[in-house]
Amino acid sequence: MGSLSRFIVSASLACAGVSASAADLAFTTVAGAGGLPLNVAETGKADGPAILLIHGMAMGYLSFKPQFDSDLAKDFRLVAFDLRGHGNSGKPWKPEDVQSSDIWADDVAAVIKAKGLTKPVIVGWSYGGFVAADYIRKYGTAEIAGLNLVGSIAGLVQQPPPVGTMTPDEMKRRAAMQTSGNLLDNLTIVEATTKIFEFPGMTPEYRAEMHAMGVMVPAYVRRAFIGRNLDHQDVTPKLTLPVLVTMGSNDIAQAPDAYARLKAVLPMATYSVFENTGHLPFAQNPARFNKELAEFVRAANR
Repeated sequence: MGSLSRFIVSASLACAGVSASAADLAFTTVAGAGGLPLNVAETGKADGPAILLIHGMAMGYLSFKPQFDSDLAKDFRLVAFDLRGHGNSGKPWKPEDVQSSDIWADDVAAVIKAKGLTKPVIVGWSYGGFVAADYIRKYGTAEIAGLNLVGSIAGLVQQPPPVGTMTPDEMKRRAAMQTSGNLLDNLTIVEATTKIFEFPGMTPEYRAEMHAMGVMVPAYVRRAFIGRNLDHQDVTPKLTLPVLVTMGSNDIAQAPDAYARLKAVLPMATYSVFENTGHLPFAQNPARFNKELAEFVRAANR
């Protein structure tokens, strides 16, 4: 079966997987920085402590289905949105529309204001951790209760390339395929990335959704990201609020010493290691992740 055929099948599976829970989610469109439309999904207890979930690169709100479909919704208000360029949000193509730290900060602030979130805990997975740091750089921590970094060091410490376990040549090859005008290149690298993030017990529906979300980030959006500054070391001293760092012991998206570096500069944070777990601890072991997140949110709101 060719790449395009596999995508069509994957998209069909994704639709089948989403239909069961879509009715439980409320969707709104929020104007982000520059008026760009942001797709926002919400479920849970309307007056419960708020949790704002920010996904990783080339993913979307659907990444957090294991949270939306869990008991967290009984006690907490769960809000997630598709980042600009992702999912059902607007697709900017100019570098100035994605490279400024202020733009990402303003998008987060717009969602918090539009949804009326009071002192939410921000969960930033992978690239979402960098977006959370963008927000804190501009707006500080007064309006949020806590920060949960998941599979992310968020640029809070120096991280020389290459990132994770990939060689520089492999990173260049992947970047070239991601930004290629050849759709088959794009589909091939999305499939390769989906395969990297597979874990034991991943359902075919969830895998298909991950694949579909990757395809929904066009090559022109990925090209606009080239040159984006992800150094947030200036934000590190501002993290005086409760911080939980959740990491998988087998996370190939991080260099081996990444979390050791982070612990050195954020010794007051809580660190939770998921053994034999990759880049998606919230999906690979949702029962434990959701329990720890609930405990963290309650403590942060006390």
